[in-house]
Amino acid sequence: MKAHRIVAVMARHAYEARRNVDRVTDMVYWPVLDVVMWGFFTTYLGHGLGMQPEVIKFVLSAIIIWGLFYSFQRDLAVGFLDELWARNLINLFSTPLTISEYMTGLICVNVAKAMVGVGAASLLALAAYHFNIFPWLPGFVPYLINLILFAFALGIMITGLIFRYTTKIQSLAWSFAGLLAPISCVLYPVKSLPPWLRGIAWTLPTTHSFEGMRQLLAGGGFNPYHFWCGLVLNVFYFLFAIGVFRIVFAAAQNRGLLVKLE
Repeated sequence: MKAHRIVAVMARHAYEARRNVDRVTDMVYWPVLDVVMWGFFTTYLGHGLGMQPEVIKFVLSAIIIWGLFYSFQRDLAVGFLDELWARNLINLFSTPLTISEYMTGLICVNVAKAMVGVGAASLLALAAYHFNIFPWLPGFVPYLINLILFAFALGIMITGLIFRYTTKIQSLAWSFAGLLAPISCVLYPVKSLPPWLRGIAWTLPTTHSFEGMRQLLAGGGFNPYHFWCGLVLNVFYFLFAIGVFRIVFAAAQNRGLLVKLE
């Protein structure tokens, strides 16, 4: 891989963000909206129902971190869709740019965008609801790594499916992470699920990450079991996603489908 090509991909998205307000507002709109809505809900829990402060802490931290996962997965797939909507895909891959360089540049852009969203949501939670997540973030880092890796794998798989089935399934870019939310146990522990669903939940790195973060917030310290389970699962999902994507992309190149995607 060539560093200057990766930087060029990043610059392409930076130039677009300067001219497209939607790209800027998307970074902060949904994370901030989620914190506002769930913040009011936690206020009701605390004052209306007399819930313990720990519950409020669990809810707000989970919403902020889920926003990081969701935005990274969404923007990775949407970044590719942007090229399709602009009919720019053939221009990109008629250059020496490789798919690995393109994906690396896209990942760097999306990490920066996700950090902006998390920062805005965290500052709002601190200013409006007096919840400070920043002291907890260093302890969350191992779990955040697993969340980002899983979001990356999902983004690759969805992009591969778009290569195969075109933009007819583009809604997966926004909806797929939402399908996983109920069994990722973002706001509640795994034991809250029906017994038959718990086994499925434990196959997701997201479940291990949120369980580990809840334990950390409760004062139980870092749980290496949840970290390593999530990491092993991520290796499997990542290898599977890369394999599928390479097969689909090679087939699209050989059949000249890159110029026909729409």
